[in-house]
Amino acid sequence: MYESFYNLACPPFQNTPNPRFFFETEQHREALAKLEYTVRNRRGFALVTGEIGSGKTTLVRTLIRRLGNDARVALVNNTRVSAEQLLRLICQELGVEEALNHRDKASVVAHIRRFVEHQAGVGRNVVIVIDEGQCLSIDEFEELRLLTNLESDTEKLLQLLILGQPELRDTLRHARLAPLIQRICMYCHLQPMSFNDTTRYIAFRLVRASHGRPDVDFSREALNVIHQYTKGVPRLVNLCCDNALLVGYSNDTRLIDSSIVRRALAQMMPNFDGQMTDIVDELPSGQEIDDGRRL
Repeated sequence: MYESFYNLACPPFQNTPNPRFFFETEQHREALAKLEYTVRNRRGFALVTGEIGSGKTTLVRTLIRRLGNDARVALVNNTRVSAEQLLRLICQELGVEEALNHRDKASVVAHIRRFVEHQAGVGRNVVIVIDEGQCLSIDEFEELRLLTNLESDTEKLLQLLILGQPELRDTLRHARLAPLIQRICMYCHLQPMSFNDTTRYIAFRLVRASHGRPDVDFSREALNVIHQYTKGVPRLVNLCCDNALLVGYSNDTRLIDSSIVRRALAQMMPNFDGQMTDIVDELPSGQEIDDGRRL
């Protein structure tokens, strides 16, 4: 709607896990390198946690793009299923269609094993990515642990990457999952972005979405308000900036200052309990001179 007004080729702040908009903070770069190392060196099991909207799914989508034809990937994000249904979802994602014709779990697992061994024979990794891992039951974790038993004398034949919110760590402390915990070769927790990373993130997405140079400026004070409200969580930053651009467009201005951002924040959600407006009103207004300093 506002793209042409700001010289943009596409919306810059869509909340979709598009690898094209993957922004490499130091921690995201490190996490991506660790995940790629785990897969390419067949280390077995890696775990990534982070708050809602911290960029876990975009991180793993970027990894999948990097792996390309070197891997067959099953990306499972529906984790509110039974252990047997989870195995069938993995088969569907990997394209092991013949396994779906069998009702008994043993046959399904046998087909997965043959598939994994064949892929290893042609030099290709098999990767199972579980998103929203905090929703998995103990029985489902047990099934995944058994799959990680697929190995040769020298390496793991199946790579397991689990992403989840911080409460996932509490689930993994269960006594029955001690054997699985011992197999984690890499773990990282994604923190919210700092103010500097948030400003760079906003600039990065604007440039990536533009025809060359975006025709829009965020003032320093506007950036302060965005970071204080969102706490540096990428999903919230996207939501805030998208609404701010819309408010700027409706007011025929290409300078997104603190007043524009505050109006955007006030309109982002229905005021169910009266707290949203209070939060916006409590954000510091800063000094007027700050609104002259552009991004």
